[in-house]
Amino acid sequence: MESSFSRYTMLAAITAGHVGLLLSMSHAAPPAQPPQPLPMEMVTIPTPPAPDIRPLPPAPAKTASAKPRKAAPAPRPLPAPVKPSPKAITTDTRAEAVTSKTPAVAETPAASHSETAPPAPVIPPTHIGGHLGNPRPVYPPLSIELGEAGAVGLRVAVSADGRAQEVSVARSSGFPRLDRAALQAVRNWRFRPATRGGEAIPYAYVFNVDFDLTKA
Repeated sequence: MESSFSRYTMLAAITAGHVGLLLSMSHAAPPAQPPQPLPMEMVTIPTPPAPDIRPLPPAPAKTASAKPRKAAPAPRPLPAPVKPSPKAITTDTRAEAVTSKTPAVAETPAASHSETAPPAPVIPPTHIGGHLGNPRPVYPPLSIELGEAGAVGLRVAVSADGRAQEVSVARSSGFPRLDRAALQAVRNWRFRPATRGGEAIPYAYVFNVDFDLTKA
């Protein structure tokens, strides 16, 4: 009996100790509270405004601008006819009479004929004719031995009295000896001069002097 009583007493003491400990702990520290969630604030990030892109206006179509027409000048009023006085009529009559007595030179048939008449044709000079007595050029002996032959074109300025004023080679024969022989002979020739309307005039023309071995 004593042993069981002591056990109960021990259990009661342990229980009382635990109760006291719990009470002391409950008075010493406040009861633990669960953690409160932090307040959350909504932060809005401002977005930049979109660029204002406007379409370009269409280019104006080119239209041909009509040129302003110049206004036609207003017709001028005709002056009123003036009645001539008897004195003015007499003066005009005298002036017309004086004018009619003076002949117009432009209306004469001789003047109009001289202006419209064509010029007379020119007949060129010539060196051909037995009456002129022009000797043939001397054929150089060395040219005959070498077989040189050909035609020399000479340009001759003939004066109004039929003399050779200037002689030059227009086309060479290809052999200087033949060219010199032709120049020497033609400088002393006589010519029938050129004429225009029956009057002798100076004139220049070109003709050939032939050197032929068969006629040497």
